[in-house]
Amino acid sequence: MRVLSKLLDIQGLRVHFDTLDGPVEALHSVSLSVNQGEIMGVVGESGCGKSVTSLVTIGLATCDIDEGSIIFDGEELIHKTPENTEKTLSILKYFSSFFTIGLLLCLFWTFFAPIQGLQASVIMLIAFTISFVSRRIIDAPRSRHERFMRSIRGNKISMIFQEPMTALNPLYTVEKQVSEVLKQHGRLDNTETNQFLKIAKAIISPIELLVNYLRNDWNGALPIIIATLVILGIHQTNNADETIGLLASKYFLFGFVVLFVWLIGASVIPYRNKQAMDIVPSSLDNSVGTAEPTLVLSTGSMGVLENFVREKYSLLFVSWIVIIVLLWIPFGVLMTIILSIAILAIPPIQLSSYFSLDSAHSRQVVNILKEVRIPNPEAVVKMYPHELSGGMRQRVMIAMMMACEPKLLIADEPTTALDVTIQAQILNLMKDLRDREGTAIMMITHDLGVIAETCDAVTVMYAGSVVETGSLEQVLGSPRMPYTIGLLHSIPRIKEAGEERVDLPIIPGQVPDPNEKFDGCRFHPRCPFADDLCRTKPPQMQEVSAGHFAACHHTDLTVDLQNAQSEFSSEEFLKSGGGF
Repeated sequence: MRVLSKLLDIQGLRVHFDTLDGPVEALHSVSLSVNQGEIMGVVGESGCGKSVTSLVTIGLATCDIDEGSIIFDGEELIHKTPENTEKTLSILKYFSSFFTIGLLLCLFWTFFAPIQGLQASVIMLIAFTISFVSRRIIDAPRSRHERFMRSIRGNKISMIFQEPMTALNPLYTVEKQVSEVLKQHGRLDNTETNQFLKIAKAIISPIELLVNYLRNDWNGALPIIIATLVILGIHQTNNADETIGLLASKYFLFGFVVLFVWLIGASVIPYRNKQAMDIVPSSLDNSVGTAEPTLVLSTGSMGVLENFVREKYSLLFVSWIVIIVLLWIPFGVLMTIILSIAILAIPPIQLSSYFSLDSAHSRQVVNILKEVRIPNPEAVVKMYPHELSGGMRQRVMIAMMMACEPKLLIADEPTTALDVTIQAQILNLMKDLRDREGTAIMMITHDLGVIAETCDAVTVMYAGSVVETGSLEQVLGSPRMPYTIGLLHSIPRIKEAGEERVDLPIIPGQVPDPNEKFDGCRFHPRCPFADDLCRTKPPQMQEVSAGHFAACHHTDLTVDLQNAQSEFSSEEFLKSGGGF
């Protein structure tokens, strides 16, 4: 399925990053397009500008845009503020900061000279208001454009980032993050829970939380309940001082010290009990396949007590100190502290319950996860990102990005660091989403195998420029740009029976430094066909066949693919370390 109407059209995009060494141009007049329902592959070496192009498209790049246009579904995505306007905004920003500091100083002045200080404060406030309002009025077009970008980002255009763990928030569950995308763009289903019932449930949520804790961890809660009742009883019977004297006595403290020394000695000096002793394997030496036996002591009830004290000693010691402090505090002060803690703790619990996801919204998120074939989605929605595998996190990212049924999905190396089977599942999933939803996909990768398996069209980038573009069959089947030919020549191949083993072909040299200036073709230092023309004149994109464009002065020399690839393997070219 391929519709020729353009959904995304990037023309003449030039951007730069400001560095300590001066501006660095990252994109040099990049032009590419993605048709509706098409999977466009963008391929190239690291640093060629693939990711920068995608980030500029969705308005998340930190670079400055020098020129160019990005049209998405008939809307311009680039807003360029005139230079004079930028200077005016910068001046007004400094004025606002100056008047803010002046206002604070004038308010401080009113303590010493009330009338003069108040007059100066009013003047500073008026000046600050004028500068602030002027900034907002002048900057209104940029603000409107930013609101427009927020409305389509995640809604009409979505992006799958290279590392999902950095894109997902580790503090929130999957259902919270997926539902946030739906809520931001007004795609959540209507709630099922009545508003009054939701408020009532939020009010009693602290009690519900306490009941669930007692039900799930009764063994841990029982000592706390008993200790609380005992402390309250001692306070009510006015025996707190006597109890503190007993707990803090030198005999009690001496007992703790003896117990501590005994535990240390028992852990250092092997203790063997002649009555009962079991030998069990505790660690396995995988290198030799033998088990190292460890003595496990079983001494009846005394052994159980010893193990309990050994495991709970730190808790017992801390509990002893806490009980002494709670008994030492006067009962009225203790109740005030407990009430203050309750006042501070209960409202956040109630608010968290009130803003929790409605059952209808949870089902909506579960259905979205089912669409991307996540197994057991009812359990996955309650998980945090760190509880998921790499492939599962990538599926969750795809679910988030497809939740609002975007027209364009930008996938920035979505299969990086995934094993082959998971990689195939992710690619098949994206193709199925394209076929089912009609979503166009811009697939950014350096893996030509992924491009060949997934894409309908291919754009090749090198050093911030587009050097070749066309259909999958044209670019990978009959490439005309030497850089594309070199990439295909560098793919590892399985050696046939009887064939001699040869070194893996490479493209000699390195990708040029972005700071390096070129008068001609940026690939000429690594190209076997380079000559004086390539060194002095930059090549323009020319149509070598219907819909197939390449930026090269010598496309006539690359018609025969095998001969062109052999040029990269010639001894003369390899010894020279590159081209011209």
